[in-house]
Amino acid sequence: MATDTPVLIVGGGLSGLTSAMLLARQDVRCVLVERHSRTSIQYKFAGISPRSMEIFREAGLEEDIRANRTGDQQAGGVARGRTLSDPAIEWMMPSAWPGVDGLGPADPATCDQHVLEPILRAEAARLGADVRFGTELVSCGQDPDGVNAVVVDRASNTEQTIRAQYLIAADGASGTLRDRLGIGRSGPGVLQHWMNIIFDTDLSPYLLGKRFTSCFVTDLNATFTPRESGRWLLALQYDAEHGERPESFDEQRCRELVRKGAGQPDVRADLLDAREWEVAACIADRFREQRAFLVGDAAHLMPPTGAFGGNTGIHDAHNLAWKLAFVVKGAAGPALLDSYDAERRPVAAHTLEQALARLQAWFKDPQGRLPEPVEMVDGYDVVFGQRYRDGAILAEGDDPDRPFAVARDLSGQPGTRAPHLVVESDSRRLSILDLFGGTFVLLTGAGGSAWCEAIRDLSARLPLSFQCYRIGDGGDLGDVDGEWPDRYGVTNGGAVLVRPDGFVAWRAREMVEDAGTKLREVTRRLHIGAN
Repeated sequence: MATDTPVLIVGGGLSGLTSAMLLARQDVRCVLVERHSRTSIQYKFAGISPRSMEIFREAGLEEDIRANRTGDQQAGGVARGRTLSDPAIEWMMPSAWPGVDGLGPADPATCDQHVLEPILRAEAARLGADVRFGTELVSCGQDPDGVNAVVVDRASNTEQTIRAQYLIAADGASGTLRDRLGIGRSGPGVLQHWMNIIFDTDLSPYLLGKRFTSCFVTDLNATFTPRESGRWLLALQYDAEHGERPESFDEQRCRELVRKGAGQPDVRADLLDAREWEVAACIADRFREQRAFLVGDAAHLMPPTGAFGGNTGIHDAHNLAWKLAFVVKGAAGPALLDSYDAERRPVAAHTLEQALARLQAWFKDPQGRLPEPVEMVDGYDVVFGQRYRDGAILAEGDDPDRPFAVARDLSGQPGTRAPHLVVESDSRRLSILDLFGGTFVLLTGAGGSAWCEAIRDLSARLPLSFQCYRIGDGGDLGDVDGEWPDRYGVTNGGAVLVRPDGFVAWRAREMVEDAGTKLREVTRRLHIGAN
């Protein structure tokens, strides 16, 4: 038996399922294979950043995710004390993701991986993705025209061949595809060994009314994180270099650790699961090998400090999915795909530095493996202020020497996320970010009619349709707060071209003499609208 598909995705975790959902949403057929029979039961990801929630909002999943939330990002900050019962608990920092406060249309959410992944899986399947759990990749190879893969159904032990145009490697930290593709990686590597212990209990009598998203307990060098309905996660380091092993964490020892961390020798602890994981820091030397692309933990491993790792994988998938869709449908040339590595690898490297800076600041480093930290920047600058300096953008040549833009200072510069702006359409108020997704959008002022005429003419000539909106009095959208020109750095006759992922591709600060010629040049340089 054989299957032909435009895209094969290997790995059914957070990044793989997000990739499948986003591709299927753009009517691109894909097959996802995952060797495990079900989605993860572990708490490896919980805090969905507001930028990731914008992506899920664009996909129509915001309401479903919030309805199934497993916590509250605004319930409290990160605390520290000797034990959970310590009356002198201090606050290390506010929640990783507080409210957006005007930076965007979507607040962050807490939806643990074991709840979020089934939502993504169901949506991907509903939209037409062929999602196959319990199916393992046996072999794969590439030729100039595509990818050949052999997979096996682990229940029936039957093999099948899959022929794909492109491959997404989303097989995570322990996956083998990166090695099979001959891609190396660099970075400090494994920094710490940790155990995740999931248990049910009622600790409320000992918390003295305190609420936190997590609490660092110094007596254990560990964190306690409340989950839903009396469930908790205890994450603690163990010393593998001095003989400690995961199998030494039996039920009795796990209960003892819970009681020591709680500061209560007789507290109940009903254990559900315990498994090891590694805090590691490394990044692949490249995110692409011919027709194969790395996303998520297959591309970069980050410490959990800062809640950047899983969110970066979501952003990888969002960046790659629209580009694959355009190329598969013939709306862009294959050169567009070169921009994935050019854009995402530098951003992932800078994000990794921020995760390491937080790890250095918050946790002990008995082996002395952590590198010297870089200057720590605000978490919202990390997720909203991502800056692409090369790739599918036409840079203006005046990039400040900062890895991330300041989230509150976003101004429509090519290579940055389009600034949030409240607009009005048919007496309905919405974020301008709600206009993006699926195709390129040209924004201009009420005096930019020539841009809209030129983009309509271009749409008629190319295998690609554009959207155009004039903002302001007499335009298509009302500028509710009168901020359009200043927020996007243009005059009333200027124009901004926004990509399907909400990043600015190009900007003309004012009207030009021949809008049609200028837009044809722009699309050619971006490799869109051409086979």
